[in-house]
Amino acid sequence: MSAGGQGEAETTLDRLGRHTLEQPAQGYRFSMDSVLLAAFSSRREGPVADLGAGCGVLCVLLAARGLAGPFTAVELDPLAAACCARNLERAGAEGRVLAHDLAQAHPGLTGGSFSLVISNPPFGQPGQGRIPPHPARARARHCLALEQDGLWSQASRLLAAQGRMALCWPPSRLPRALAGLAAHRLAPRRLRLVHGRAGLPAKIALIEAVKDGGEELKVEPPLIIYTDAGQEYGPETAAIYRELCGL
Repeated sequence: MSAGGQGEAETTLDRLGRHTLEQPAQGYRFSMDSVLLAAFSSRREGPVADLGAGCGVLCVLLAARGLAGPFTAVELDPLAAACCARNLERAGAEGRVLAHDLAQAHPGLTGGSFSLVISNPPFGQPGQGRIPPHPARARARHCLALEQDGLWSQASRLLAAQGRMALCWPPSRLPRALAGLAAHRLAPRRLRLVHGRAGLPAKIALIEAVKDGGEELKVEPPLIIYTDAGQEYGPETAAIYRELCGL
């Protein structure tokens, strides 16, 4: 772990099953969303871009699924980007990390060169809800660094024809996401809602879109995280964690 000011650690080493991940102590912290998104994404051959990569957990999990990449992880926060580079190296995932603001051009992000773009973007919107005081955590939870249309635009530019984008999204804002993706030549192709328990409202929407794809949208069966009895994972969630994390 890296030492921070006044004796506090800047980063922590955390276990996710068989994976050891370094992440900022005060910035974005990976969550179940990333595990579910990595499992949901279609298995693709060729280069992968993770937009807003945080500590690189999505790249590590996709590599655990057998995707060879190479991976390009783009992360604005320098500390998170440094953690990401070390995590990819530790996992043996081929790739590179760009400490970069996606709102700006970068020579390493060539248009039409990726087969898969994946992203777990901020769910909050500026002016809505409480903004976390720590800048990195605020950027991770609220759309402060890149507007949603900018994310769709970047993904569309980076993807090759028939390439795919997979992302997490709040169900309450699904209409905006589906319309925004389609407006940027990203045809929504698969949709799956994630529920904490059966009978409860959805917590997460998992979306996959195809660049210049057709209009057919497949709505997959819901994913139920927990059993009704308590905090134990349901059968499918447990199987996902076994496959990707060895739990």
